[in-house]
Amino acid sequence: MAIKVNGTTVIDDSRNLVNIVSGAGSSTTYGDVGTYLLGYEDVGAVTENTTIAGSSLFPGGIYGFGGEITADSGTGSTGHTRGGTALSGTWRRMFRANIGGNDWKMGLHVRIS
Repeated sequence: MAIKVNGTTVIDDSRNLVNIVSGAGSSTTYGDVGTYLLGYEDVGAVTENTTIAGSSLFPGGIYGFGGEITADSGTGSTGHTRGGTALSGTWRRMFRANIGGNDWKMGLHVRIS
């Protein structure tokens, strides 16, 4: 039996999702609208729920070295990396970094356009 919401079938008789509007998290193609990114910025303090142009945002990464990192403690150090190519579109910050100057900030972003 199909399931309808407000008269629109959302699960068909074969239990497939249908007529689902795309939105955040709907794509798994790198850089598409709705995808998330651990992004690197070189700007002043940032506040969650604000936007940034992709031209000022780079893919980022965090890594550990020099020892094992375990739950609640670790002996290693951490570092960060930044991709060489800026992104496209407009992205929303999903994090806060209240440090000023041109210190790097890395956090979760979602592409909104």
